[in-house]
Amino acid sequence: MAPGPESAGAGLRLAYASAGLLIGGAWAYGKDMPLWEHALRLGLIVVVVPPVLHLLRSRRGGPAARHLPLRHLVAAKVLLILGAAGMELLLDPLTAWASFVTAAALAAVVAIGGPTWHRNRHRTAGPP
Repeated sequence: MAPGPESAGAGLRLAYASAGLLIGGAWAYGKDMPLWEHALRLGLIVVVVPPVLHLLRSRRGGPAARHLPLRHLVAAKVLLILGAAGMELLLDPLTAWASFVTAAALAAVVAIGGPTWHRNRHRTAGPP
């Protein structure tokens, strides 16, 4: 029996929740680094790691996923990192927990907004 739309939606939410926790964790882990270095490192992680994982999965014989337009995906990730850096700059004078607050916000934005953004982009994206 093929999985229905409910299980596909649950899988998508789980994937974005996991990604949000990993991205937020990476942000919190780099709290002692200079902000520019930290943002650059996380930017490289979120832009380079997913295509590499997809390549490995497709070579292993996994399901071929339909790709979102690359420019939209990269732009969204860059804006996410710039927003996090701006948030941390604003919070830094106010609290010693700025990195952790930013990490939690990153995790929440990816986990909550990611599935909606993903579905909207798939509707407007043309054929692969």
